[in-house]
Amino acid sequence: MGVFPPAKCPQCGAATDRFTQSELLIPADRIDEVIRACWKVTYGLYLVCSRDGDRVNGQVCNTIFQVTSDPPRVAAAIGRANFTHELIARSGIFAVSILGRDDHRMVRRFGYRSGREFDKFKGVPVREAENGCPVYGEAVGYLECAVVRELSADVGTHTLFVCDLTGGGMIAGGEPLTYAHYHEVRAAERAGAGKAGD
Repeated sequence: MGVFPPAKCPQCGAATDRFTQSELLIPADRIDEVIRACWKVTYGLYLVCSRDGDRVNGQVCNTIFQVTSDPPRVAAAIGRANFTHELIARSGIFAVSILGRDDHRMVRRFGYRSGREFDKFKGVPVREAENGCPVYGEAVGYLECAVVRELSADVGTHTLFVCDLTGGGMIAGGEPLTYAHYHEVRAAERAGAGKAGD
């Protein structure tokens, strides 16, 4: 069990009261401080969408990064319990939509509910990438990815999928949304909601 244990074990379904606490390298009284510092590492926020036959899903991801320029490759860390992970692991393909600075509603739509129980794409402008995966139609730009299985790695709660780029391009352009900016806006919204209730 880590800092943020899931509601149940993704492999056997056991409840959290059956978990055992693993030793953390971070002292318990400093976890919040370390997490706040992690938010300052410059990440973008992206939609990662995959398909396996007729099954399609997408999720928010803040860990997409270029690993080589020749050949052009990126890596994506995807939670093993996620439906999107299941599709990527089976099909070996996905598309990354680069969210714009004001695309906060896409983070909420694709980041807080499972695609196993909710159609995340309903009412969202979507186009299909050449690899067949959905791309957000108002994204800054997008990347098409083919997993290089021998370079990918199980890193515990996530799989680090290393991918060859097979396509992509710009869509709407503009400034990309960062993880830090998203947290700043959320904090301001929470502060405003607190004042409204006073």
